[in-house]
This record gives sequence, C-alpha cells and structure tokens, in this order.
Amino acid sequence: MTEESPFRFVGYRISKIHCEIEDGFDPKNLKLSQSVEVQQNYDEDKKRFVEVIMDVSLEAESFKFFIRMKGGFLGTEDMSQELFEKLATQNSPAIMYPFARSIITSYTAQANIPPIILPAINFAAKFKQNNKRSVETTDCPASVESK
Repeated sequence: MTEESPFRFVGYRISKIHCEIEDGFDPKNLKLSQSVEVQQNYDEDKKRFVEVIMDVSLEAESFKFFIRMKGGFLGTEDMSQELFEKLATQNSPAIMYPFARSIITSYTAQANIPPIILPAINFAAKFKQNNKRSVETTDCPASVESK
C-alpha cells in the first residue's frame, strides 16, 4: 500500500501568459535565455496552505514568452513548520514546472513555429546552490522540433 504524502498539490491556474514572435524569428539559430522565479505566499488563516507563484520567462532574438502560474499546496496539520516550508520551497516548483514546460511546448506548436521543449530543472539543487528563489539559465539547451 502506498503512503500518502503529507504535502499535497491542490492545483494550478495560469494568471498571465504573453508571447511575442517577431517576423525575423529563426528557430534554427535559437539561443534561448530562461528565467524561473518562485514566490511563496503563506496563508495566515489556513495554517498549512501556501500559494506558489511561478514566473517563467524565455527570451531569444525576435522571441519572448512569459507565463505566470499560481498553484496551491496543503500540508497536514501535524507537519512541522520547518518541513512544510522546505517542501513549499523545493517541491512545489518541481511539481509546477512540468506544467509550465508543457504549456510552452503546446503554445509554441499552436503558434505554428517548431515547438520549444525546455529541459527539466533540479530545483532542490539549484536553490541549495544559489540560496535564492530564482533560477536563471542562459543559452538554455531547449530543443526545437522540426516541422
């Protein structure tokens, strides 16, 4: 029998999305810069609830993409505050980021350009390394599928 996690993903929504593709866009020579910023808003009324805001920005010559997602996470009442905050900091972006990656791939495919597929990110390692709540990648090794 599988044990249920004390930290549960409630769901997400997209609160903002923006894409600019200029006429000179050339997917064959795409040098993509990526920034992922994460913010946690703890609810004082609900002891073990956190809203996580994730901003993913992509930039390249003649191309810009931005998505803001808001996700909700619940912890069990008996969970320590320290564990709850650690899971909110490290696990929540790791849970939400694949949704952002999928949306970006789908959106770019529907824009009739080769779909942009972002690489996975190890948020726990990045946050330990940087000791901050953002991840920046220049010359992001995103793959672009040929049409």
